[in-house]
Amino acid sequence: MHTTAKQIMRTGWALCLLLPLLACAKQEGPAKTMTNEQGCTRIRSIGPQDPYKDPPPLKQACLGPYLLEIPQNYFYNQIGAEHDGSYALALEYPSLEPFKPGERMGLTTDVSVRTVTIDYRYIDRIELSEAMRRSYVPMDYEKDEPQENLETRIAGEKLYGLTPYFVNMDLVRAYYGSRGYNEDARVMSPDRHTDWYISKDDAGAVQTVIKCTSREVASSGVEYREGKLVKSRGYGFAKCSHTFMISPLRTLVLVDYPREGLQHWKEIEQRAQNLLTKFNVEERKESH
Repeated sequence: MHTTAKQIMRTGWALCLLLPLLACAKQEGPAKTMTNEQGCTRIRSIGPQDPYKDPPPLKQACLGPYLLEIPQNYFYNQIGAEHDGSYALALEYPSLEPFKPGERMGLTTDVSVRTVTIDYRYIDRIELSEAMRRSYVPMDYEKDEPQENLETRIAGEKLYGLTPYFVNMDLVRAYYGSRGYNEDARVMSPDRHTDWYISKDDAGAVQTVIKCTSREVASSGVEYREGKLVKSRGYGFAKCSHTFMISPLRTLVLVDYPREGLQHWKEIEQRAQNLLTKFNVEERKESH
């Protein structure tokens, strides 16, 4: 009996020592907040998420030092920032309004082709103008490729306030042919290349670069059905990738949308800027 009593006492002491550790273990889990390199701290989206919740809850994201609060249906995934803090926004073309809560779940082709994706990138390790320059100046390993240089493109008359630089497929085919590519190689096809559209400020500095599926691809791959842009038969999908700067916030903005939207490029730029102002927590405080 004496030995048993000692064993019970030892067990009790062991449990007493373990209890604080067990309590700590229960409290451990995913961190509720995350702070980025620029000092912005956001509340993370942890646990089960409901993308269909309406009205959609506000979720936090960071753009460099700026804290944003965004309704979750604006996010590309309609949930919030990813675990590492990355995120993109998605609007519906041509309304430029967010999709309904949960509408992008189980993403369909029709929803995909009418998506305007907005990716904000805070630039602090190089000059913003240099980051912009990299969107239209070739890397060293690309400098001989005619499709990567403004000088070897076909300059056109202004369109929608932009200066076009069309891909020169004759030069492209000659260049790759001289390097042993067959005539039926994918790089010889215009659907592998883009036409560039550029806007400059009064001082001649490039402000906007838009790269769209080549004009030689006549079919857009989309059509309107019951007022909605949807996938049509034929060529896959003609689109544009649009880059511009928001200088006061040291931000480079990358926007993707159907080629149909090229004529509305100014409205798309303005919408992307306005959303950033609308969601910026500090901006909202100052306006109130």
